[in-house]
Amino acid sequence: MAKIEPMTHIDSMKGKYAKTDKVYTKVRKFDERTIGVRLKHPVTNEPPSAAQQTVQEKFKTIYAQVKTALADAEQKAALTAEWQKQRKCKTLRGYAFRKFYKQSLTPENP
Repeated sequence: MAKIEPMTHIDSMKGKYAKTDKVYTKVRKFDERTIGVRLKHPVTNEPPSAAQQTVQEKFKTIYAQVKTALADAEQKAALTAEWQKQRKCKTLRGYAFRKFYKQSLTPENP
């Protein structure tokens, strides 16, 4: 994900940005303001590093656990009961991912 640097508020713009330009506009959903941002570190098409690959593999394994847990009726019922008691996660899938991610951080599963 690219890091952005917020710019001053832009009410309206005309024309089109060039492909090489690092300035983009965005409309914020909650107040519908148009803002312009400049990419500090644009995304490149380089292959992922070793550290990024380990994170991707960890994400894949946790997502597979979530998918199988939500497919099983018993586990889904237990997760739903736990999810309804908390207020941090808005979706059941998000809660399940958070729970399995925390389990993966224990010392026995580094």
